[in-house]
Amino acid sequence: MGIQEVTLKTVDKWFYGIMAVLILFFVSGLLINPLGTQLNVFFAKTNNLLADFFNVQIYIADWDPYHNTVNGLGEKCYLPFTYLFLELFNGFFNYSGATLADCYSSTTAMMSCILFMIVSLFFFYHSMTCLTEMPSKLKFVLLLSSVILFSFERGNIIVFCAALICYFLAYKDSKNKWLKYISLICLCIVSIVKIYPAIFGLYLLKDKRYKDIAICVLVSLIFAFLPFLFFKGGFGNISQMFENFSVFSQSYSAYSIFPRYGLSHIIAWGLMGLHIDKHTSNIILLIPQFLIFMLCLLSFVLFFFEKQAWKRLALVALPIIMLPTNSGFYCGLYFIPVIVLFFYNNEGRKLDFLYMLLICLFLSPFQLPVVKGINLSQQLSNVALLTIWILLLIDVRTCLGNLKKDYKLKIIK
Repeated sequence: MGIQEVTLKTVDKWFYGIMAVLILFFVSGLLINPLGTQLNVFFAKTNNLLADFFNVQIYIADWDPYHNTVNGLGEKCYLPFTYLFLELFNGFFNYSGATLADCYSSTTAMMSCILFMIVSLFFFYHSMTCLTEMPSKLKFVLLLSSVILFSFERGNIIVFCAALICYFLAYKDSKNKWLKYISLICLCIVSIVKIYPAIFGLYLLKDKRYKDIAICVLVSLIFAFLPFLFFKGGFGNISQMFENFSVFSQSYSAYSIFPRYGLSHIIAWGLMGLHIDKHTSNIILLIPQFLIFMLCLLSFVLFFFEKQAWKRLALVALPIIMLPTNSGFYCGLYFIPVIVLFFYNNEGRKLDFLYMLLICLFLSPFQLPVVKGINLSQQLSNVALLTIWILLLIDVRTCLGNLKKDYKLKIIK
């Protein structure tokens, strides 16, 4: 895809103006009341600070993560490559038997985590500049967006994974064979760490690169299973990992309430307010899950026909964000590259202006008050992405229909 020149259009000017106001309100509110509503941009108002990083370090401290009982077995369902990678940032702190309070009180542990997040953010921004040129003001707006602020506070490896996706997209068609193979390795790594991003392999399928697909499958299998040998129990942990995943699936079901994306999540909040029992709710939630599944299938079909880069990327990224029931709020990072490409090649249509407004709603760091335990800002971000997805599917189908009509008219003439 390579580096491209970004041009400023009317849509862009409105975007920067709106985001400047939202960021100003957010920063002002945070300065006026540091412990107030605006702190809701972070998970649990930072009461669980950087826990995704520290918890994993605690799980792997004794090199037996799949049998570690801290926070329950359901939290230990990563493939071992992820644990090995995060071990590189343990900072030589002894996490065995440690608590989050111990981690916070250790300068070494805190510095290692902050270093990990800074490195991850650096790669994330660098990868997007490889995908397309980014103006400084867009980088600033994204840095202060709710999604990136939330992700940084979590200390989750997803920031690094989002960077790998961008590297794959930037160099998958490179004439330099080494860069091309590195891009394939990036896809393999992100696929075994977060699983769902393997769907980005549709780009290879679209171009009929069957040899590269075979390479990715082989490398992914090696990365997925060979690291088991570094942990106590070796390959014997495979069955335990699947048992842990079963527990994880129950904990993060469609009915579970936590900051995440998806139609099921919106409806689950509504059902909770109606005080419907859990069994009935789970049956009702099968409907939105089915609808999302159908939208995913439509997205994948349209992906093979769409020519515009940002729309094609959105058709892959949105299912990854909306389909999994465990799609945490930080999964919105997968949509950031779509936004970057949108501001490169939007056409200034009225529909593009609507897309822009929804993107502002998605990125807005300004926090509305929490009502009856519901974070309204996160729910609006969720609704914004769902609306973008539906509009995009209609938009792409309409454009394809018009192209088909034009083609038939040319044949008649």
